[in-house]
Amino acid sequence: MKEEPCLFSAFFKLLWVAAMLAAIVSGLAHLPFAFRYGLINSWRASPTVAHYWSAAALLLLGTYAAVVWLAAGRRRYALTCLGGLRVTLLVVLAATGLLLVLHNLPGFSMYGGAYAVIKLSHLFCALALPLLLLLLGRGLWVRPLSKVRRRSGSA
Repeated sequence: MKEEPCLFSAFFKLLWVAAMLAAIVSGLAHLPFAFRYGLINSWRASPTVAHYWSAAALLLLGTYAAVVWLAAGRRRYALTCLGGLRVTLLVVLAATGLLLVLHNLPGFSMYGGAYAVIKLSHLFCALALPLLLLLLGRGLWVRPLSKVRRRSGSA
């Protein structure tokens, strides 16, 4: 039996993991414990700039993944419940990240409960994604569609 080709190459997966790790490390560098224990003083660059660059890389890779999924993935694969959870976490992470960037602009501000909800949602999603990968492993995000379903869906 012939095995289905992967949607994404090993190089794409490597870039995704590198960008995700860079975003997590640079994002955690904003938390108070990083300042308290002197972790930031050892960085030559600003953690904010590193976080923005890694977030931009994730947005680029995420957009590429969405285009590949819409063009080829939906015909061959279906998202599992865990895959849907991962996509939801990524969308919430991107949306809250963009709102936090807007908050840094001079003409747009959020305060009080709204800011706390956005900030904590961003942190929760950023920490939940790697936990899902570590606890559940790979290969649980999509499942191949059966050949019968593919034929009936394409008719």
